[in-house]
Amino acid sequence: MSRQATVRVIDRRWLLVVEMNAGVCWLEIRVQLVPAAAAASSISLDTEEKAYMEAKHIVTHLPEDNTNEMAAKPEGQSAKTAHVNMMTDTIITNLPAANLRVIMRSLLAAHPDVTTTFEAETRTYVRDAALLSAQGELSSEATLRKTQATIRCMLGCGLSLESIPLMTRVVRGGIKLLVDPETTKEKTHAVLASVDGDIVQIMTAVEKRLLAAARESLLDDERDAVTNLHESLLECRAIIEEKAMEYPYTRALFATSMLLGVSLPVLDMPLIGTSGLSASLAGPVDARETFEMNGFKLPRLFTGLWQMSSPSWGSAPTSKIIAQFSKHMEVGLTAFDMADHYGDAEIIFGRFRSAYPFSDSTFAATKYCVFNPMIVTRAAVQANVAERCRRLQTDKIDLLQFHWQFYEDPQYVEALRFLEEDSRVKALGLCNFDTEHMQVAIDKGVRLHSNQFSLIDSRPEVRMGKVCQEHDIKLLTYGTLCGGFLAEKWLGKGQPDLYDEAITPSQRKYYAMIRSWGGWDLFQDLLKVLKSIASRHSVSLSNVATRWVLDFPYVGAVIVGTRMGISERADENLASLGWSLSQEDRDLIEEVLKRSRRSEMFDAMGDCGGEGPKDEDSVWSGTPSIAGRDGHVKGIRGKILEK
Repeated sequence: MSRQATVRVIDRRWLLVVEMNAGVCWLEIRVQLVPAAAAASSISLDTEEKAYMEAKHIVTHLPEDNTNEMAAKPEGQSAKTAHVNMMTDTIITNLPAANLRVIMRSLLAAHPDVTTTFEAETRTYVRDAALLSAQGELSSEATLRKTQATIRCMLGCGLSLESIPLMTRVVRGGIKLLVDPETTKEKTHAVLASVDGDIVQIMTAVEKRLLAAARESLLDDERDAVTNLHESLLECRAIIEEKAMEYPYTRALFATSMLLGVSLPVLDMPLIGTSGLSASLAGPVDARETFEMNGFKLPRLFTGLWQMSSPSWGSAPTSKIIAQFSKHMEVGLTAFDMADHYGDAEIIFGRFRSAYPFSDSTFAATKYCVFNPMIVTRAAVQANVAERCRRLQTDKIDLLQFHWQFYEDPQYVEALRFLEEDSRVKALGLCNFDTEHMQVAIDKGVRLHSNQFSLIDSRPEVRMGKVCQEHDIKLLTYGTLCGGFLAEKWLGKGQPDLYDEAITPSQRKYYAMIRSWGGWDLFQDLLKVLKSIASRHSVSLSNVATRWVLDFPYVGAVIVGTRMGISERADENLASLGWSLSQEDRDLIEEVLKRSRRSEMFDAMGDCGGEGPKDEDSVWSGTPSIAGRDGHVKGIRGKILEK
């Protein structure tokens, strides 16, 4: 077989060989036994790429003087060859980075077994290459962002503890930029708000690591790393206070304090809403529509804090988050939904409530989620309750919702009994339980007050609704607005560009659901009907979608996800309350739903709750109540599309 090779110089010490085999196209990158002088045209490879290629033994150093015709190998190692199909490599080379990211997401979703290899390769790249270039001076916003990107990669591939020293440098470098008179303060504050959120993610990951290792405390080296970061945060706060500027790392300081078990900082921000301090001091008003649960009078809209679990939804300064909490309280939206894995949602809300003058008016619904096999004991359950209380800074939990991953393991009944017997739990609820297993708990004598899950079409009318009404269990539903697709901004628009960076993680998943439910054209028909109904009631399209759910008699409240401190829609959301759809309205909606694949979805997904989260990495708030849902449970999408 004939072979043609092109040798190109990367620099004096590196060679890259591109080889074409006749009949089959391969890109072959390997150590080549040629003198550097024989190389042809030059190309460039940055420091990270060279370090990574050397670490993977794809290319090796040439002698300094270039006199030896043999490429030198690291001692004890043999040269290795990596093959990539040339046409595939052409795709990788020419795809825009944003598009390549979307394709990678699709690849990993379709072939989850590849994830382990992907993460392992990322760890190798970070340790052997990216960390080398991250040691430079953080003298500009650009260098800070590049280092931040490396930290996020480390967090994503399981190097959370290893990222802490690098994050400590970012914290200090960020403050230097903030106090520099030459920098744009607003822009720098936005960058540091995202750093603040990243530290929260790191601390959350470290806590999960402790849980996975069945450890209650940090090892010495772990504590040293977190302590150094914590002390840097305190030193930076002193610098900012001296300059009379707003401190950008409040959430991070709370998170590190909580992990180290030291005193939490004082929340020294005015708790004001949009109407000013006097309105907040007057206390919250009653919501336009309420329901009763275990002696609590609650609004029929809960504010969901899922978006605080990840910087993918954006990050905001703590002052803006606190102001938005206050605004919600001011207008009667006093109930907030969170979980043990929603970043620092419990911590920030608990800090807000402890400083709020009308704390008795607040209602915190959090979760105890079991995503991995465990041996249920009273001590283990009580430890989780204690952790929820510690993070919420309270001695009682208003509503604790229990999620159990493995129905084949009946220990969930024992766990529910232990929770019911814990005096710190005021009300016990479920999260993503189907009717069958909810009924098992009821039959065992467990008193339940709620079940949180994503309402899909009218499926609860089959069994769930009846059981809930018989036992006075309220449904708390999420995903009502289809990740934002059930909104007027999408009416009359073409299919969303999933390659657009503005598309959120939830929307990427929801779009797959819409395709399986009936496609974008049918979804547009639904939006048109909702818009016509909205016009008659002088509300928004999203209000109609929310109202459709609220009109089910067994629904207590709809959980509306909120990007705290980033977008404010409290007043718009309130327009969903205080009225009902007419029978004519419901008939118009039903005419569209009958044309969808909802029956196939029912056959594939069964009763209720099966569409819920399957592990801590795939938890996400959302399934639309009108449009339906698919794809999150492995195999469901395929069943629907085959019909």
